[in-house]
Amino acid sequence: MFILKLILLLRIDLIINSFRNFINLAGIERLRKKTGLQVNYVMQGGEGIVVTSMSGNLSGFFIDDTSHLKSGTFIDCTGGVRIGRYMHPGRNLTIFSANHNYLNPNKIPYDEKVLLRPVVIEDFVWIGANVTISPGVTIGEGSIIATGAVVTKDVPFCAVVGGNPAKIIKYRDQGEFIKLKNENAFY
Repeated sequence: MFILKLILLLRIDLIINSFRNFINLAGIERLRKKTGLQVNYVMQGGEGIVVTSMSGNLSGFFIDDTSHLKSGTFIDCTGGVRIGRYMHPGRNLTIFSANHNYLNPNKIPYDEKVLLRPVVIEDFVWIGANVTISPGVTIGEGSIIATGAVVTKDVPFCAVVGGNPAKIIKYRDQGEFIKLKNENAFY
């Protein structure tokens, strides 16, 4: 009971959250310095973001300065990741751009070869929380990826996809999308 009162009195939870936020922002600053990119970060929750590569070289990563990342994001840019304009993700986005070679009949579960497959997220894409994007996927302009989706195949222009694996649910009004884009009606 004494410890609980002490925690409430000192507001240790606020101290811990402040420290966690400081660490997350320091990580974003390191990413900015390593890539030379303006990485916009929206802090929601205690997790930071991780952008990594098997080689340690982050030159395969590009994000437009009108896009942003949120807490809990993990991006493997070994095979290349390009994020276009006005991409709005939810929390806990996971992107893989490389995979192990499991097709070698002489090695299990896989051999030492790394299969590089770039990921492209085109302009004006909205990605829900807890989404996983597999190597080699291109997400078309104006698409919406539903919360919890596992995207294993390319997503066409203005498609709305969801599920595991993600499937097309419907399409946005493409004419209206183009009209709004031409009017610079960006959020």
